[in-house]
Amino acid sequence: MAVRERLTLEPVPLEQVPEVTRFLTELGLGALRQDAITAFFGRNDSWAGVTDAGVPVFVKKTLGEADLVRLRVERTRAMSALLDGHQVINAPRFLGGDAESGLVAFTLLQDARSGADLASDDDFTWELARSAGLQIGTLHTLQAPPVVAQDTSPPPVPPLGRLSALPLSVYAAASGAELEAWAILHNDPAIVEAIGDLARWERSAPRVPVHCDIRLDQFLHHDDTLYLTDWEEARAADAARDVGAFAGEWLYRGVLGMAGGDDTPNEREVVANGTRRFEALRPCVESFWSGYLQARPAARSDRELVARAAGFAGWHLIDRLIVAGHRRGRLSPLERAAAGVGRRLLLDPAAFTTILGLGDER
Repeated sequence: MAVRERLTLEPVPLEQVPEVTRFLTELGLGALRQDAITAFFGRNDSWAGVTDAGVPVFVKKTLGEADLVRLRVERTRAMSALLDGHQVINAPRFLGGDAESGLVAFTLLQDARSGADLASDDDFTWELARSAGLQIGTLHTLQAPPVVAQDTSPPPVPPLGRLSALPLSVYAAASGAELEAWAILHNDPAIVEAIGDLARWERSAPRVPVHCDIRLDQFLHHDDTLYLTDWEEARAADAARDVGAFAGEWLYRGVLGMAGGDDTPNEREVVANGTRRFEALRPCVESFWSGYLQARPAARSDRELVARAAGFAGWHLIDRLIVAGHRRGRLSPLERAAAGVGRRLLLDPAAFTTILGLGDER
């Protein structure tokens, strides 16, 4: 089953957002040519194309409350400055940002393929996975810039305040499938307790610069180089967040990849078949982990890192269940089954570290 996140879409017409053209012009980049502007699927509005000055640009408008938007832009600016020209971590060049409008601009990597697309076509190689591990492991060794190091705001996921009940505004705006996903959590005290335990466990872990929003569609492959994008949620937090999210992406694909011609298997069949499918995908996690430990050998001294990472991999599957429900009426049986797998990891994360591909590397 193909799982493609970075789909091109019709962008919001620029005449409806004149601040985009004004922003690019003030940066000296010129205005986007109207004949070939695209956008990418995501929670924010975006525009990609070439300006009339011949500059390929990707522009994103960060949405949300004004204070959060300003902070996300400043995190992006700070992390981009830290990584500009870095020898190991590849990030698209930051061209400018405006904290008031929420606009940020980067050099567009033309004809790049996202890691999600590569994985869907079985083109995300072990070498690319190792590169991802080297980059994230290196990230976790850096000194966070002040705006990131001093940020005490909690990461956006898991949303601990919503595990028992949703705010009325969120409930009113949610789709039927999203409400199904939240009902799974609200009716399962054991999993709510496990997520709370993971959050408390994280608070005792070493704090390092963490991307905090690792998904395969955050990686771009361009000219034989793997890039890591989207730094707006970067924090000084637990390294297990990034490691677990990467492993969780492959586990999620292992489950959804078992759809075949029958989209209504029972949970036991999905877990068994999904496990077999994940065995074929696990070398990507193993290669990632090998690269990670090469870049950050000190991680071996954190004896509970892999167990916490397994817990975050479990949360990642629950999070994908919520995301999958956006603007849909119902969840699929396979998505529910993926949540069941995530539940198992959250309830006993230490039991799944080797299965996930996060075994000890000596």
